[in-house]
Amino acid sequence: MVLKERIRNWENWIIALIPILALGIYAGLCFDYYYDLNDDALMKDILAGVYTGMPEGHNIQMLWPISALISGFYRIAGSLPWYGLFLCGCHFLCMLLITERAVSLCKKRAGKLLVSVVSILLFLAFFLSHLIFAQYTVTCTLLGATAAFLFYTTDITLDTGVFLRKNILSVILVVIAYLIRSEMLLLVLPMICVAGVCKWGSEKKIFTKDHAGKYLGVIGLILAGLLLGQAAHMLAYSSEEWRAFTEFFDNRTELYDFQAPPAYEENRDFYEKIGLSESEKILLDNYNFGMDDEIDEKMIGEIAEYAGQLRVERTAFSENLIEKLKSYCYRLLHGPNAVGSDYPWNYLVILGYFLVFFAAFPIKTDGVGRMRNVLGITWKLIFLFAVRSALWMYILWGERAPERITHSLYLMEFCILAAMLMTEWRRIASGKTTGFLGGTALILFAVFGAMVLPQSVRGVEQMQQVRAVTNAPYRELYGYLTEGENQQNFYLIDVYSSVAYSEKMFENVDNSLDNYDIMGGWACKSPLWRKKLEAFGIDSMEQALLLREDVYFVRKVSEDLQWIYDYYEGHGTPVKLTLQETIAGDFEIYSVEARQ
Repeated sequence: MVLKERIRNWENWIIALIPILALGIYAGLCFDYYYDLNDDALMKDILAGVYTGMPEGHNIQMLWPISALISGFYRIAGSLPWYGLFLCGCHFLCMLLITERAVSLCKKRAGKLLVSVVSILLFLAFFLSHLIFAQYTVTCTLLGATAAFLFYTTDITLDTGVFLRKNILSVILVVIAYLIRSEMLLLVLPMICVAGVCKWGSEKKIFTKDHAGKYLGVIGLILAGLLLGQAAHMLAYSSEEWRAFTEFFDNRTELYDFQAPPAYEENRDFYEKIGLSESEKILLDNYNFGMDDEIDEKMIGEIAEYAGQLRVERTAFSENLIEKLKSYCYRLLHGPNAVGSDYPWNYLVILGYFLVFFAAFPIKTDGVGRMRNVLGITWKLIFLFAVRSALWMYILWGERAPERITHSLYLMEFCILAAMLMTEWRRIASGKTTGFLGGTALILFAVFGAMVLPQSVRGVEQMQQVRAVTNAPYRELYGYLTEGENQQNFYLIDVYSSVAYSEKMFENVDNSLDNYDIMGGWACKSPLWRKKLEAFGIDSMEQALLLREDVYFVRKVSEDLQWIYDYYEGHGTPVKLTLQETIAGDFEIYSVEARQ
């Protein structure tokens, strides 16, 4: 009896955990986990000590508290892939929390099992690629979306103290999301606020002391957590070196992510005014700006500001607005055969809106008439749709809409819609009606998930094959750079020659110091970048390549080589490049010396 009672107490967790474990086993056996982008790979290198030789708490992209925590694990056991474990752990934890909460909202065991299966089916169909190719931006949003789902589905009848305790986990998830990727959390924060307003708006009496304590209490705890995390981060980055780099990083982000370096010839007067020659400007185009010590935060800021002015002058506001509205509607409404649509995410969200709306139609819920209930749902859906539209127009206006951002927006929106739908089921008085509506919704989600799943699996399989082929020459290159006597050399790699490589999370883990670096990128000009170069006795990339016999230049044969000749000649020292080695037929290693 005791055992049965314990199993009954943990029934929801068991029902949720089994399919999550099945998903984890399936993903682990069938696929290799990757860092989706070089961003995550470099963050891992910084945290693990691969970049500077010592695990670092300042990984630039994350806020300091979470970065310092992960680097601390590397200091304790440096051979383990802690950052990969952290990202995957966040993903599976969120899936478990969402599934368990969804299961707990069902009364019958059959319903619990069905909800659990459909939840995992949807995760497989829509999130498999982000699970296998992990990216911290998506991880951040998944944490925030989980927090919104848990908050919205919290029992509304709880008193203030219990309600706050029940939502401590939601607060923690939002704070961790902010520490992982503050910009992304701030982008989706308006939708989290929508969930808060709609939850509060579901109360029979909105403006009461108890209700203010419940909802403002959660908001206050979140704000306190965000402010503490931000304060700790600012303190950790308060040195003069880090402040200068932070300005450089922000200006570089503005220039590359939201603007573009203007063409030199058409803007020669501007570039000459700020002291940037044509041969130096090419470093901004190919990202190899680490070569030039004079390209600093002030210069990058001036170029970003000038590029923004040109963009405003070039495009009329009304024309741009119409263009972005058309793009927004196209992406939202078009289906699988339309190039550039957001299928299947857009259809999943549209289905969510319809199901939430029709869930409000039973005759009575808690004594509230049908029309009042429909109006209560309608204003929430309109509010959510209005905020999501504003966020989409924001990212489209900035012409910054990669999948890691767009899918994140859809993920957050769908989790809120799912929370609304399940909450409506709970409010319906008739068990038969609840079962019919819930069963219909689950069947529709299951059918749509089953339709999408084969395409999702094929897409991941194809990407795995592509990455395996693409990575093969890189593995040979990096093996050559770090073998035997080559370990004593230092190699500077052209940025565009390095971007195609993607690193596996849990295979061939080697957290020893690398004797190579790219010649630009987002860590360039940082104190960590200087620390890495100093570890190999390098003060300047330009001078090290020219004067030292143990420093070499690496490029992919498909990338331009003329820029390096032009750059040195523009600095008064014509050079010759001598080919030292060709690797895998794809990469060339050169020595650089002054031409006599």
